[in-house]
Amino acid sequence: MSINTALSGLAAAQHDIAATSHNIANVGTIGFRGSRAEFADVFNASPYSIARTAVGSGVQTLRTAMQFGQGSVVATGNTLDLAVEGQGFFACEPAVGPNSAKPEPIYTRAGAFGLNADGVAVNASGQSLLAWPVSVEGDALSQVPGTAQPLKIPLTMGAPVATGSIVMTVDLPTDGAMLGQQGAVPPVDAFDPANPTTYAAVTAVPVFDANGNAVEAAAYFIKTANPDALTPETGWALRLVVGGEVMTPAEGDLSFDATGTLIGTGQQSFTSGMGKPYTLQLAGTVLADRSFEVNTVAQDGKSAAALTSLEVDSSGTVWAAYGAGIPVAMGQVVLVTFANPQALRALGASGFAATADSGQPVAGTAGDSGFGIIRAGALEHANVDLTEELVHLITAQRNYQASAKALETSNSLMQTIMNIRS
Repeated sequence: MSINTALSGLAAAQHDIAATSHNIANVGTIGFRGSRAEFADVFNASPYSIARTAVGSGVQTLRTAMQFGQGSVVATGNTLDLAVEGQGFFACEPAVGPNSAKPEPIYTRAGAFGLNADGVAVNASGQSLLAWPVSVEGDALSQVPGTAQPLKIPLTMGAPVATGSIVMTVDLPTDGAMLGQQGAVPPVDAFDPANPTTYAAVTAVPVFDANGNAVEAAAYFIKTANPDALTPETGWALRLVVGGEVMTPAEGDLSFDATGTLIGTGQQSFTSGMGKPYTLQLAGTVLADRSFEVNTVAQDGKSAAALTSLEVDSSGTVWAAYGAGIPVAMGQVVLVTFANPQALRALGASGFAATADSGQPVAGTAGDSGFGIIRAGALEHANVDLTEELVHLITAQRNYQASAKALETSNSLMQTIMNIRS
């Protein structure tokens, strides 16, 4: 009997050492919840035994209880690093195949999230952070369990628009020495972008295609006529090259009067080989006694607005700004609590699953009654006090040695009996 009692003490001490070692090993794990081994004595007594002389039969392990105290919150600077200050777990959806049934959520205090290639907020295990749907002003549209969806933040917003009109104002030189490499007025050879003797000046212009992608484009200026006594106007021609294709002009040359002022509207139209039209408006362009200079340029095309900033407020509402626009709400992070969190089933990777003993998850949002707040740009470290764990490890080691000594003593007593001779 005494040998079994000593063996139970050894097993309990080893279990205690294992739980403590697990805590020490995960002291640097984000969102880790420490645990402790809980024991109870074993007391077997028959109905006919004398209570005052009954002796216990050792110890048994009742459970390994998780500890859900607050861990230290440390700033990281990453917007999607989230920490819960107070009660609550993040709800995450595991990654599954396209034909798989919807999985049960995983609950965690580890809030290290980032965006994947599809713009979904996921952790290192590929689990998607669940959020309530919201209006663009941030009002929750639903908090009914089952309506939460993985938080998705598009990397772009809005439809792209292809360039159709370009507006420019330039100063064109009056001095023939400022015509670049143009060989003659008008040039002897036909216009060729690769031949600088066929044009006087060139400037890049912004152009977007139908997908919102920037296309290489340039406007070429060619001096076609000098003023004389009979014809005081100065002539200039414009050519547009987009994506390496020379556009076909629809109008004739530009004309400037003796004062250098543009005659007419200055609008030039061009058509690509695929029928794509471009309009280039040069109102405000003048002749000046200086080299070629671009004053202003603008166009009506645009690409989809890119994500420029991301913020998460204390209620868990995620705000995203695109381009120069005002921030819009993308979702509100779901928080979950349990009546008995210590009964949650540990899954590893700082994740937990609900059980019958833990109770059904109660979902809400940060700041509601019974829920903590969310701090963005920070992570909650393990709630393990390393000093306390090291002291407990020494205590558990001492208990193990004491149980081993009791086993040795019991064995010595048994050996004494075996050595009795009649």
